[in-house]
Formats: sequence, structure tokens, C-alpha cells
Amino acid sequence: MLRDFASRAIEFADIEDDRRADLLEAMISAVNLVERELETKAHEVATFHISAIIDSAAIEFSVLESGTPMGEDDLEPAGHAIPEQIRPAKVFDRLWWVQKGHEGSELHLRAHRPHANISTLESVAHRLDHEAAEADHAKTTPSATTSEYRIRDYRPGDGLEVARRIYESYGHSYPNPDLYYPDRIDALNSEGRIRSIICETSDGEFVGHYALERPDLGPIGEAGQAVIDHAHRGHGLMKPMRTAVEDAGAKIGLLGIWSQPTARHPFSQRMNLGFGSTACGLCLGTTPAETTLRGGVGKSSSREDAASRHSCFLYWHPLRPEAPITAFVPAALAGLIGKIYAARGRETTIETSGTVAREGEGVLHARFDAARRVGRIEIDSIGPASIEAVRSGLVVMETAAHAAVIFVDLPIDDPGCAELAERLLDEGCRLAGIGPRFRRTDDGAEDVLRLQRVLSPVDEAGIVVEGDLGHELASVILGRD
Repeated sequence: MLRDFASRAIEFADIEDDRRADLLEAMISAVNLVERELETKAHEVATFHISAIIDSAAIEFSVLESGTPMGEDDLEPAGHAIPEQIRPAKVFDRLWWVQKGHEGSELHLRAHRPHANISTLESVAHRLDHEAAEADHAKTTPSATTSEYRIRDYRPGDGLEVARRIYESYGHSYPNPDLYYPDRIDALNSEGRIRSIICETSDGEFVGHYALERPDLGPIGEAGQAVIDHAHRGHGLMKPMRTAVEDAGAKIGLLGIWSQPTARHPFSQRMNLGFGSTACGLCLGTTPAETTLRGGVGKSSSREDAASRHSCFLYWHPLRPEAPITAFVPAALAGLIGKIYAARGRETTIETSGTVAREGEGVLHARFDAARRVGRIEIDSIGPASIEAVRSGLVVMETAAHAAVIFVDLPIDDPGCAELAERLLDEGCRLAGIGPRFRRTDDGAEDVLRLQRVLSPVDEAGIVVEGDLGHELASVILGRD
């Protein structure tokens, strides 16, 4: 079928007779090379989308593969018997890869032609999931061979392997599209917006990735983007990588590191508890329903509701001592908030009443993550008009942006926080917890009281909880006994 399609395209492009055979064979060889590379990476299914575009200057084939992200080295025919005269690089005038994020990697092969005409074709891809892989993915107990692995800093050019590990773990469902583009991964590391930690075998095989994310270059960072090659799970590699992430944060003077372990299973929550982190919140519907961690085999659990969004716990790990704070919260939340601060080890005075400032309009910021359909309304200071500003923001996020969930972050040390939070809770918001040092201040960052407005179905019944504080959070937020 491929040979018939390619030969018809070459004929339609009016390629000179003496070039047609070599061009056809080179095209077939290129596709075969890509297919062989995918086979060596143990893919269960990889869909190809092959098209030909013919214009006045050239015929250009493109091969979009939905499997492991590919790069320039994957067209080296080492070990494959391809005659020199039909090697793709010898026949086509230009070959290059385009990284297309969730769609996959696309190989382009261009050859000049003397005439004009146009032709295009299209297709699609799919993915698999297996929950059992989560246990090995998040395992922190070392094995007999754990010490043979090396942990190192990111090096320019590692981006393609990071994208491959993300694909192998999540298919094309990972909600941060940057991780599918090697050039973006390089750029974000260069800018300091992420600090990637790499795990490799003693002979240099790329095994895993863990990152300190700091997109706003602020005083706190998020530990995330953690993936381990399927073949190397079960050796507790997340723990030394997480230690390296914390060391990296301490070196650049961060106040602390937060993380969002999924509420779909206990493994990554246990991992965070094992790192000494403290549960501070339960954020509902943060993750699109289609985001899944692949195990390489098997299918999604039959217990999962495919239409419902998934949730994440919010954990905090301070890297510096935290100063005492006075927290203004509604009386109904005072007990839980006090327990969270006690678990963090932060000296806190809890107040259940306060006065909204009579002057000033307050300061509000709104953000929307289109990939996740998650909105955020952040208030730096509370004034008499703050309630109307938040209401307006909620309406816009719901009706214009079609948000699935909206988080409202209130300055917990503002005397007006308790009253504003009480009003928002009465109007349909729920508690999410404490956002640790989420609010930027002139001298660093401070905590927020996070509320949430849930607008899309959430798999609340499937939320799994670890730890006493996690159960307390779930009890208050979900109304569980």
C-alpha cells in the first residue's frame, strides 16, 4: 500500500524518469527505518500518517508517527542493509524532523521537481493505560541494583529522551505539551524555568526524568514531570531523583517545593509522605479524564469513569524555616487549618474573624490553563469590592472560557480573608486547602487559603487517600465520614 501510494505521488509530481525508482526506494527505506526504530522500543501500537504535498517547487513526503518521539539519529541506517544509492539522505534534497507535541514526531523528506500540482492525506492515533505500573513507577524502596544508576543534571540535547519517556509513560495524554517538544525542554532548562534531573544507567542509557518547575522564576518550585522507563521501574529511583530536585531548589535559595500527587491511587501520595512532605490540600478536577499513566500492557481499570476528571492532593516541603503567621479563616475550617499548620511545623495563630479594609479596591489576577481547562483567580489584597470582582471572574471563567474547575486563592494573612471566604463558600465554592507560599510578596511569598468551584464531573468516588491529614482533608472537602 505504501509503495503504491508513494509511486503514484512521484508519478503525479512529474519527477524525471531517471530519479523515480531511487526516490521511491528511498522513501520506502525511510519509513522502514522509522518502523524498525519503533519496534526496538517495544511499542504495542504506533500509527503512521503518511502524506505527500506537491507544489511548484518540490514533492514533500511527511511521515507522522504517533509513538516514541524520534530525532535525527533515528535515520542513521547503521545495522540495516540499505544500498548507498537509495539511502534517504542521498536521494532527497532535505530531510528533517518536526516535533508535533501530542500528535507525535513527523519526518519530512523533500525532493525538488519541475512542475506543479498538490495532494494531501490525513489520519489519527491511540494510546493504552495500565494502573499496575503506578506502583513500580512511584516505588521508593531501593533494590539490589539501585546503586548502579547515576543521577545527573540536564545537558543540552537531552530533550528528545525526556519527550520519549513522557510518551512512554503517558502516550499523548500528558497535559503539559511542552514536554513533547525537545527544543522547548532545552529552552526551559536554559532559562531556569525548569531544572531537569536525569537518571541513567552506568553505561549512559537514559532512564528517567524529574524536574523542579518554576515557570514564573518565583521563590518556590513544583516537583513534577517525574517518569521512569518501564524497564527500570521498581528500583526506588524516584527517591534519589527527588533528593536531587530538593538540593537544586536549596542551591538557588527557594523557600520550598510543592507537588501534586494524583488522588487516583496511593502510590505517589506515599512517595511524598516518604519524602517528608505535608498534605496541604485536595484540588478537585485538576486533570483531564483522558490523562493516563501507561503501563505498556493492559487496559484502563474498569472501575474508572472515563468521563470524569481526576484530582490531585497538594503537598508542601519547606527548604527554609517558616516565620510565624496569623491565619484568618472561617470558623468551620479553623480546626483543619490548624492541623495543617501543625503538621508543617509552622507557628500559627488562627483567627476566625477580621475586618475587610474600608479603602482600596484589592488586587486580583486571573489565569486560565487551556490545556487543562483550569482557571485561577488570585487576590493579593482584599477590599470592599473583592467579592464582586471574584464573582465576575468566576462567571467569565465558566461562561467564556468553559473552565472545568476554578481555584480562588485568598491571602490567608489578610484580616478580610475569613469574611470573603465565608461568603464564597455560601455561594457554592468549596475548600481546597492551603496554597503554600503561592502568593508573591515584596519580600518573598506567603500562603493562600485556596477555595475551588467545580464545574465538570469529577471522579470523587475514585479518590484514594493516604495519611491521617489526607483523610481529614477528604472528610471536609468531600463530606466523607
